[in-house]
Amino acid sequence: MKKTLFKMICLLLFGLVIPVQAQEKNIEGTLVDTEGTPLAGATITIKGTAKGVASDFDGNFSINASPGNVLVFSFLGYTTKEVKISTQTTLKVVLESNISELEETVIIGYGSVRKEDLTGSVSVINEDDFNQGPAVGVENLIQGRASGVQISTTSAEPGADMLVRIRGNNSVNSNNNPLYVVDGFPMESLSNSINPADIESVSILKDASATAIYGTRGANGVVIITTKRGKQGKSSIIYTGSFSIQNADIDAYDFIDSADYALLQNQIDISNGISPSYTDEAIARIEELGLQTNWLDEAFRTGYTSDHQLAVSGGNDDTKMFFSLGAYSWDGVVKNTSFDRYNLRLNADQDLLDDRIKVGVNTSFSATESDFLGFSASSLQDNILRGIFQTSPLTPTYDVYDELSVEDKALIFGNSSPTDPLETLEIMDNSGTNYFMLANAFLEATILKDFTFKTQGGARIVNQKISQFLPSYSSLVASSLEPGSATQSHLLYKYYTYSNLLSYDKLIGKHSINAVAGYSHEWSSEEYFSAGSSDFTTDALGYYSLQSGATILTPSSYIAESELASYLARVNYIYDDRYLLTLTYRRDGSSKFGEGNKWGNFPAGAVAWNVHNEDFFNSNFISQLKLRTSIGITGNDRFGVGLGQSTFSPSASVTTDGSTLSIGTISSRVGNEDLQWEETKKFDLALEVGFFDNSLTMELGYYKNNTTNLLLDKTIAPSNGIESILTNSGEVENKGYELSLNYNKTFNSGFSWSSTLNFSQNENTVIDLDLIEGTDFLPGEEARIDGNVSGSYSVLKEGLPVGTIYGYRYLGVLQQGETSETQPTAVAGDPLFADLNGDGQITGEDKELIGNGYAKYNLGFSNTFSYKNITLSVFLTGVFDIDKLNGNNVIGYQYNTLDIAKERWTPENTAGTLPQDLWQGDQWVNDYFVEDASYVRLKNVSLSYDFSREVLDKIGLASLQLSLIGTNLATWDTYSGFDPEVNSTRSSSTNLNTEAGLDAYSYPYQKSFTLGVKVGI
Repeated sequence: MKKTLFKMICLLLFGLVIPVQAQEKNIEGTLVDTEGTPLAGATITIKGTAKGVASDFDGNFSINASPGNVLVFSFLGYTTKEVKISTQTTLKVVLESNISELEETVIIGYGSVRKEDLTGSVSVINEDDFNQGPAVGVENLIQGRASGVQISTTSAEPGADMLVRIRGNNSVNSNNNPLYVVDGFPMESLSNSINPADIESVSILKDASATAIYGTRGANGVVIITTKRGKQGKSSIIYTGSFSIQNADIDAYDFIDSADYALLQNQIDISNGISPSYTDEAIARIEELGLQTNWLDEAFRTGYTSDHQLAVSGGNDDTKMFFSLGAYSWDGVVKNTSFDRYNLRLNADQDLLDDRIKVGVNTSFSATESDFLGFSASSLQDNILRGIFQTSPLTPTYDVYDELSVEDKALIFGNSSPTDPLETLEIMDNSGTNYFMLANAFLEATILKDFTFKTQGGARIVNQKISQFLPSYSSLVASSLEPGSATQSHLLYKYYTYSNLLSYDKLIGKHSINAVAGYSHEWSSEEYFSAGSSDFTTDALGYYSLQSGATILTPSSYIAESELASYLARVNYIYDDRYLLTLTYRRDGSSKFGEGNKWGNFPAGAVAWNVHNEDFFNSNFISQLKLRTSIGITGNDRFGVGLGQSTFSPSASVTTDGSTLSIGTISSRVGNEDLQWEETKKFDLALEVGFFDNSLTMELGYYKNNTTNLLLDKTIAPSNGIESILTNSGEVENKGYELSLNYNKTFNSGFSWSSTLNFSQNENTVIDLDLIEGTDFLPGEEARIDGNVSGSYSVLKEGLPVGTIYGYRYLGVLQQGETSETQPTAVAGDPLFADLNGDGQITGEDKELIGNGYAKYNLGFSNTFSYKNITLSVFLTGVFDIDKLNGNNVIGYQYNTLDIAKERWTPENTAGTLPQDLWQGDQWVNDYFVEDASYVRLKNVSLSYDFSREVLDKIGLASLQLSLIGTNLATWDTYSGFDPEVNSTRSSSTNLNTEAGLDAYSYPYQKSFTLGVKVGI
């Protein structure tokens, strides 16, 4: 009986096993990331069992499983994915990166740290967070993405550089842009030489703890750019292409009707005691012919950009490589303006001797070509945008003028022929060519346990050529060129650097020590030459044959060389992941200063407390709580070479004996061997909080930076033969708050939402200027709005910010029968100004702060929504408490070309709010033309679709994404000009620090729509 029962049980179990074995089958597949790169060494397990396999070098795997089983795919740094088995036998699984599951690594100066161990103020923008749409430089990628960082432009012209200010202006006469470090190679400017498509991440260092390691060049912050590198796994090929259509909003200004222009001009002529320019018959004929030229329509067009990038990446355990090739083309919205760039990059890494030695190279080459508007502000022929606001609307284009009858020409224009400002665009050649080469190599060796030695060296070469030519048949006379003349300039910049670093990394119980010490040396050389000629016998060759000109223009040349030697050290100490200490020291020696002041010391220290790692801390919703503070000193040597030396300039009229003139030289600058660094003392205090497993994080910080030893021109006695001398005197303060909020949430439905908000406030104040007795400010920049109007519109004054717009308070127009006690010579129609100091007269002493050219508040707000294969991103930026002096309105009033000219007072228009005659001197700098330039802008909207794995398998691709992107779609503001964001002055000065706040004939931003495709093979 027992035997029979046993047999029956065995038969039953055997019957149950047979169908199970019959259902089990072999599942094969490939595991890749979102870029299509194979993931080697990933784990594939059957859920609820211990059974599992690992993917091979090419991401392939094979595992036996049954229908109904769930395969779990996991890989470090990627989101775990589950796939339920049904009838399929092959799989291609894509894992998405999930950095939040890692102890995120942050790139800092000369190293990297875990985010949790960071003691300094650092903002990190990864590739997924970059701004979408057309991008000519790294600044376009990160604009509005980090608190405390304001990015603006002096022109939205194709290829124009952008201004970057990290926590305000720390200097007055020096470059306030940050230091850029590309893969460990320092650069003071990028000039759009780095291909944005090659960039993987950007770290922005802001406080002393983070920037002091860069010593003399850390005062303005540091932007660390990390480019893409090869990854272990099967090689991937990715093509990224896009095409954009761009248009500018040129309806901001209302141009006056031609008949109104003629009538207004007649009124002005009569008030000035001269005959009217236009007869009644001429005005009637103007209306009959419809002579009305919209010069904006004539000069502007639809712009286009195209971008094509090809990247190849791959590697094995020892060798990794990234190669990219690209072409970018931009035809601007103003005719005959363009920018083209061609780029090449190769990054390679090699491990040797069982990973004890690592070597690598980073090489890039780019060439750019551009056609740009003229530089000068003093002539409409040099700048079409200036010419637009200066040329009357009844002036026809040459084509229309040629169609007029001889009688109409004589009736309307008399004996003169109108000048078409478009000739500037059509025949004047302004072009530039740049070649950039960057090569950087390193060797890293583990020489002893816990010790690593790294040596690195590199070179950057920039070759720039600027060419200008105005043919002899031109009717224009530009300020920079006469008809039949050409100029060409060449600049060769060479920069070499090497560094040796020794690092120590040790964990002893609860004590973690990371230290680095080293030495670096840098050389730079800038050679410049320009030449020109005029009176060409033929226009055929232009600036390619300067020797063909009968008259040689004065040539110019110089060479500027400098060296910087540095010793640096940093120690990071952590106890039990709770208490953190960072000490940094750098000693720099610069050839730019005198013998006694070549060396400077720049220390910094920081402490932080990870409260969430304390035993007493127990919260169900607060997952991270950190307090940190830092203090330190950084320096600034971003000045020209040889500022401390006396210089002399040639002069052709030196009196030798009271009657004879001979060629000689005169003193142009008195030297000062006591010049030294500008120093910025920085203080930073911050709170970092994470909620709900860090799905919501907040960072709130306060900073205060004081820059002393400002390099300023100080007035000296005339007996020295020169009016001023450069000295270290003065102080500027920047202080403010920064707030960052980040939220990330993935829902079970497959929907995810990420949101980022950054808000910052910066208050800039000039503390001290070391002024001579009897003065209370230093004059700022003189801007020439047109041939008749010029003057200083900004000042440096104690208690006011850098970039202060300084002018008169406008009261209105003196009416007929009225008199003014403070302006006794004023007649009806003259402007009246406020006597602020009460001395009974209007002088320069009655000027005051009428606007601030730098924003006090900045905002960035982004939201990304993803559902299955669709992603929508919306990004807004905002700038508040900023003013602009609308120079275009000044010109439109001066030349009667805008409707604002109808506000001109005349005996027939006594309600007019603007003076009858032209402004005298700098009277145009008044609050009538100053406007609030605050705005909120819909900077970017991106909609993308990633094709499913099933579709990709059918077409044989690793990835395929289509995208539609809108840029600058809407702006909410009250500014009457083209664009509140562009800060363009085009004055004769190059000091952009005090030049802020004047908008004159600026090249406006464009609204663009971009169609993009990204293909992975």
